[in-house]
Amino acid sequence: MTPATPDQQLIQAYRQGDQQAASALFERYYTRLLELIGRQLGWQLKEVAGSTDVAQSVLRSFFSQIQNHSVQLGPDDSLWPLLVTIALNKVRNLGKFWQREKRDPGRQVPFNAENDPLEHGPSPHDVAAVKELIGRLLEPFSDRRRRIVELILEGQPVGEIAVQVGATQRTVYNTRRAAAKILQQLLALGQEPVGG
Repeated sequence: MTPATPDQQLIQAYRQGDQQAASALFERYYTRLLELIGRQLGWQLKEVAGSTDVAQSVLRSFFSQIQNHSVQLGPDDSLWPLLVTIALNKVRNLGKFWQREKRDPGRQVPFNAENDPLEHGPSPHDVAAVKELIGRLLEPFSDRRRRIVELILEGQPVGEIAVQVGATQRTVYNTRRAAAKILQQLLALGQEPVGG
């Protein structure tokens, strides 16, 4: 593939599974698409969808059409008019989406990282609740099976758990299955209304 390879040849090569042809088409048109979409998106739409999102959506649609053989080009034709049409339709549909049902991009509230529990970790109450739940989960098991459940909760692979505790993998699987049933019962009890 050279920079001068016609679009039609690149499309045929891509249909035959040549990923270099897809890369060549992407490189040929992506920057132009970004510039076009950037000019077409109003400032409000730019806040909810960037040019890169729309350009990638355009190219996804385009490559899908190539695979479905709905794109036909003459030997000297360019894909640019088709890509412009797809891009303008995407921008128009995006605008319609935000106008429908009185959606207002200006009313979008930015995510506040200060309130994100994943950024600050669980609260002391959550930690205590999880410890209590794990304690109740481990209660019915023997020491060896309790250790298996602990290792499962740590994310250890079944094979390693079996070696560590001197058990078969079947024992680890059976213990995991039993622990899952107990956990479901505990969670179901926790969801029942008080005095129910």
